[in-house]
Amino acid sequence: MDFTIVTPSFGQLEYLECCISSVADQEGVSIEHIIQDAGTNGFTEFAEKMRQRWPDRPNYRRVMRSEPDTGMYDAINKGLKKGTGRICAYLNCDEQYLSGILLKVKTKAETEFSVDLWIGDVIVIQKDGKGVCHRKMILPTLSHSWTCHFAALTAGIFFSRKLVEDGLLFDTSYLIASDAEWYTRVLRAHKKVKLMRIPTATFVDSGENLGLGPRAVAERDRLDSTAPLYMRGLRPLWILLHRLKRFIAGAHRAGSIDWSIYVSGSPSRRGYYAKNLRTTWPGRFWFR
Repeated sequence: MDFTIVTPSFGQLEYLECCISSVADQEGVSIEHIIQDAGTNGFTEFAEKMRQRWPDRPNYRRVMRSEPDTGMYDAINKGLKKGTGRICAYLNCDEQYLSGILLKVKTKAETEFSVDLWIGDVIVIQKDGKGVCHRKMILPTLSHSWTCHFAALTAGIFFSRKLVEDGLLFDTSYLIASDAEWYTRVLRAHKKVKLMRIPTATFVDSGENLGLGPRAVAERDRLDSTAPLYMRGLRPLWILLHRLKRFIAGAHRAGSIDWSIYVSGSPSRRGYYAKNLRTTWPGRFWFR
């Protein structure tokens, strides 16, 4: 398989239907989509509904499991271990891939053999599909990711199976900040990371993101405390450099953009367009 896509799931079947559709309609690649559900009511019936809507085909198969886990990162690890795809990713229930993006990622992977992880842009949207902001990425550095925040959205991250084989799985003692901790270990293992500089996925800003709660703050503090003392002492510098790099890279430059996604009850993607969509995320100054 070209891709293993893992989706951790619990209690979000309406979102999950759209997420599954955005993976199932990708063309030009072979995909296994592993859904690891933690015991959602009605999941068996939902799985049958998805089987009828998106049946397996020669280059696409979907595995839907319902079993206990200790959190989303435990579910992701379970899926990654069971997968066989050369390129891996995880896509949450409230996220969707843009049309044709997996073929673009595959093409990059076939020419960039030394790269271990790719980071793409993400369009943050409202529940109705309208744009909130276009998150243009710059390469997150070790110092900034370890002591400040992880300046990437995981919906836009793809990585080689070599990382899984090297034991670079998610630390399940973190329930919210494990992606940031994982990324610091990827960089400390001297893996090569590269930007794709293209929109890859959408993420729904529902106002219920756990990354803004007290648990997330506590986990962020815990991760920060593991960084070298000098790195923590220079935290204001890493923040300044990060914002300067974003400015120089044009990551704050608004622009017109279109995208198409699935919405609840729609049999096909629905198109959207935004003129001069902002790049900063309202209410999240720390993520600018």
